[in-house]
Amino acid sequence: MFVDRESEIQSLLERMTSNKAEFLVVYGRRRIGKTELLRKAFAKGTAIYFVADLGADRDQRRRFSEAVNLSHPSPLLQADIPPGWDSLFRYVITLAERDRIVLVLDEFPYLCSSDTALPSVLQRIWDEVGKDSKLYLVLCGSFISFMEREVLGHKSPLYGRRTGQLLVHPLSLRTLKGFLPGYSPEERILTYAILGGVPAYLIQFSDKLSIRQNIEKQVLKPTAFLHDEVRFILMEELRDPKHYLSVLQSIAFGNTRMNDIVQRTGIERGPASKYLSVLQDLRVIERETPVTEKHPEKSRKGIYRLSDNFFRFWFRFVLPYKSRLVEGGERKVLEGEILPYLDNFIGQVFDKIGVEILRYIVDEGKIKLSYDRAGRWWNGNEEIDLVAVAGDEPVFAAECKWSKKPVGIDILKELRRKASLISSEGARDNLRLGLFSRSGFSKEIEALGRKGEIELIDVRKTGL
Repeated sequence: MFVDRESEIQSLLERMTSNKAEFLVVYGRRRIGKTELLRKAFAKGTAIYFVADLGADRDQRRRFSEAVNLSHPSPLLQADIPPGWDSLFRYVITLAERDRIVLVLDEFPYLCSSDTALPSVLQRIWDEVGKDSKLYLVLCGSFISFMEREVLGHKSPLYGRRTGQLLVHPLSLRTLKGFLPGYSPEERILTYAILGGVPAYLIQFSDKLSIRQNIEKQVLKPTAFLHDEVRFILMEELRDPKHYLSVLQSIAFGNTRMNDIVQRTGIERGPASKYLSVLQDLRVIERETPVTEKHPEKSRKGIYRLSDNFFRFWFRFVLPYKSRLVEGGERKVLEGEILPYLDNFIGQVFDKIGVEILRYIVDEGKIKLSYDRAGRWWNGNEEIDLVAVAGDEPVFAAECKWSKKPVGIDILKELRRKASLISSEGARDNLRLGLFSRSGFSKEIEALGRKGEIELIDVRKTGL
């Protein structure tokens, strides 16, 4: 199954017709669909596609020779001892002297680990002959920090050679209709809150099963792909993951500030700061500040949140019950430890989902609103789930309620009070208010919506 990614594919294909050398860097976290994206984009061409592994350098060169030899046979590529990277790359470039040749080096960090001089070799060959050819070179990797430091970074030998870069992000909420067309909008939001937008995770769920059945079968069952996925990812990315596991579990249970994380984990502040920085580089966590902050990087109001929904679900509901699950207690864990708390769990991330819903309904023309960014706002004990900002001024404020009860007038009154705290006096008349609801609104609120006094977004009617 391949869903969405039309803009990324279009970007990749546009470079095919540039009639000049292209050096593209494609990167993003594991399971995000980079390999499938590249294969889809170049399916109709004559791309040379090579996926590196953790093998020795000689084995890597041998496999690369075989990959090139499939479409462009040469005695050079059939030697018992594969030639060095210099000769191999130069041969590919000779093929691209007149015709467009696409060369994809997937899992490029693995290639560099078997030969640390490879970036320098590639840089020299690119400068000498590559940049004047019709080669379309794609370096792809899952280690985000490596790709940004060793390929894109200013200290890298390859710095300044790229003609473009593509960071592949998780899919958005609106794409879930392609994965789970048989689900209702409410069920798709619930699934998104559990799995996030990672294609490899979304294809594990089936809309022929209920969400609770999918959780039991595809997450809790010890033999399921998703059961140990988070641990495998961290073991692959990190040398010693145990302290990172402690930090992530602490955040998953609501310890979002540095002092709280230190106290919960028992890790000293210095090492904890390092672990948090590494996890941010991996795009596993994010440092969030109130959306109205003008200099968020300097703000003292920053908190840490898990940016990946499935990581959050795994640390909250799988890791703490691993022993019981290994013993076959999937049903008991599901019914006793997950389902009673699932709505609360979804509610804690519904503000972030609200940002995606807002962007969708604005793009669809269901609400006319122009803004630059949206997110949470807080100051002390005061908090608003969603605030959209244009320039430096809030233009829209809303509460996002994942409740089985219709949203009532009390929520609106509280929103009006808090909204008065975030705008300058002259801009308050232009601040629009909204309510996002899972279960509709009271009759009193609906009447105010019909008068245009407030925007009402019932997620069941959005078309998501």
